[in-house]
Amino acid sequence: MEQSNKRQWWGLLVIPIEFIIGQYLLPLLPIENNPKLGLILSTFIFVTGFAVMIYLFKDLLKAQWQLYRHKLFWRLLISMVLVVGAFMLLQLVRGIIPAHLLTVESNGTDSGGAQLSAGWMLLAAITPFIAPFAEELTFRYLLLGKFTNRLVRAIMLFVQGILFGLIHINNFGGNVYATIPYMVIGIYFGVIYLLFKNIWGSIIVHWMFNSINSILPALFLFILSFFGI
Repeated sequence: MEQSNKRQWWGLLVIPIEFIIGQYLLPLLPIENNPKLGLILSTFIFVTGFAVMIYLFKDLLKAQWQLYRHKLFWRLLISMVLVVGAFMLLQLVRGIIPAHLLTVESNGTDSGGAQLSAGWMLLAAITPFIAPFAEELTFRYLLLGKFTNRLVRAIMLFVQGILFGLIHINNFGGNVYATIPYMVIGIYFGVIYLLFKNIWGSIIVHWMFNSINSILPALFLFILSFFGI
């Protein structure tokens, strides 16, 4: 039990450490004019965090997968429907918020990132591709599922959703308003976790959601570039 508690506390530190490094330490390095180096460093940080979380929670993931894999086809089918619901919810919330509040100012690194080839874009897609594992274990399992009291769990459903949105603030140039749709998505993923009562339920939906947004377009562009299109 003590070893398990230690692992959970260590698990809670992974995403905050990634956020601090990405938000405050990486900008201190002279990488503004070298987007490729910045991409390599940020990808390394997230892959390391992913590996740490898998190591810390491998027993939980294995045990809950054994339960989730029963009626896997139907679970995946439900997950696909829930992914569609996530995109609809995201667009709905964005439509409610005034457009000028969602404006993201571009910076020098954005223009540099635009010059990256399809291969580098594929590398950039690795982070959102693997992010669901660490994020679901942190927000849905540790910050939601570990609480048994109904009132506390209801409160934490919103707390973890807000925190989930805020960790994406780097994606929107520091615009807090632009993270609100992702706060709602975080609550949505929390509800999915509670309904499935299994961490793989929310991981799969989150993973599908991110894959459609990142790895599939990047892979498509990479294939086109490979054939010189």
